Amino acid sequence: MKRRVMQKTLAERQKQIDAQRAKAQENAKKAFETEEISRANKAYIDASFSAMTSDEDMSKTVEKARLEYQKTLKKYGFCEEDFESKPSCTLCNDTGYVDGKVCSCVWDLFIKNLKEECQIDRRAKFSFDDCDLSKIKNQSQRIQTSELYDSMKKYVEKFPASKCKTLVFSGGVGTGKTCLASAMARAIVEKGYAVKFVSAYEFCSLMLTVHTSPIAERNALLHDVIACDMLVIDDLGTEPMLKNVTVEYLLLVLEERQTRGRATVITTNLTGENILNRYGERIYSRLSHKQYSMMLEMKGNDLRL
Repeated sequence: MKRRVMQKTLAERQKQIDAQRAKAQENAKKAFETEEISRANKAYIDASFSAMTSDEDMSKTVEKARLEYQKTLKKYGFCEEDFESKPSCTLCNDTGYVDGKVCSCVWDLFIKNLKEECQIDRRAKFSFDDCDLSKIKNQSQRIQTSELYDSMKKYVEKFPASKCKTLVFSGGVGTGKTCLASAMARAIVEKGYAVKFVSAYEFCSLMLTVHTSPIAERNALLHDVIACDMLVIDDLGTEPMLKNVTVEYLLLVLEERQTRGRATVITTNLTGENILNRYGERIYSRLSHKQYSMMLEMKGNDLRL
């Protein structure tokens, strides 16, 4: 996903540079269609060439011709700078790099395109800056939620170096599971990493599409959910239980992502026991693996109320 977005970004950046150059060329073409400008320009060029090939001091003649050329340009609403193809970015001079690092002109556009590709503004509207835990009335819930948020902020700061790759936020309705996952997803995209954020129902639908597609097409359909830097499956347990699909493909994706060291975040109203009963030991084992996974329960009242 990141490679696809970067290719798009570089293409857009080159298009911006080409547009800048084309504008300068168009200005020159438009200006020199005016006979008076063309004549004044020729006189300036001829004077400059004569000065270079002559033993005499012709600096005054050249300066006079230059001033006459500039005066003529101004008369028709132009200046010499209109014909110059200046770099659109003064930091990198359109090379895309500053001191061996990607320039902000490329990086900012990449993040913008990455957000669009990840649909982050639609799927993960909540950010850490939006969090006002002081509004949680229950002190115990406020302290627990605050500690968890602080812990997840540190997780994002270290990302992708964090050892724990699978996080499960479980708890009752409205305890802030999706908001926390959204804040993490948004922060990680802003760091330049790719996030796939789907509901459990959408994930199940995609896996059904994979299951019923020709074998040659399956890898392409599975690519983003397996290769993205972070996969968020929201509200696990609300999806339909489809034979040979729901459990089997969830297991496949979890196994592939853990093998590749990719982060997976799951939100659910289910308890650990519920997950075991619904999805079986193999999935439960991967979600509760002490070395690579962490199940975090978010207790308390419905914060939506």
